[in-house]
Amino acid sequence: MSLAYCSKRAAGILRQLPTDRRGALAALCRHINDAERKLNAAAALRLKGCLEDCRGLCCRNLQLDTVFGIPDFVYLLAVMPSLEAEITECLRIEEPLFTSNCPFLQRGVGPCLFPPDVRPEVCITSFCRGDETLKTEIRRVKIRFWKLGIFLYFNKLPLIHSLLAKTG
Repeated sequence: MSLAYCSKRAAGILRQLPTDRRGALAALCRHINDAERKLNAAAALRLKGCLEDCRGLCCRNLQLDTVFGIPDFVYLLAVMPSLEAEITECLRIEEPLFTSNCPFLQRGVGPCLFPPDVRPEVCITSFCRGDETLKTEIRRVKIRFWKLGIFLYFNKLPLIHSLLAKTG
């Protein structure tokens, strides 16, 4: 799946989300955001080393499908709807087969378009210097993204049911 497709699909999910489920989604996203803040606080020295030594090497030579998925874009757009236009612009001329650098690096070199506490799961839980001392915080972020994925998966069922009911 292309990133542009994932982004458009996520925006569509948010637009079509029934009103009675919006509060649950907002709570899930708040929990992810809280976990990301705690991870960033615990990893402050490690992140400083990443920026000074590696200079964003983890944002280069990527297989983007393994980094970004629909739940990541749902999270990003639910927390910061204002990012939709910037994400769309970054993906306007997406290279679908191979991209050497993350398309969300500003001016192609950085910094990242996304704020430090609002990042996709893989971006915020990957460290070039190991993660032994951060296992609890990383696990917390991953579990909360997993819950978002489950929410999105089961959110489809009522929609499928209503479509089947309309077609007789």
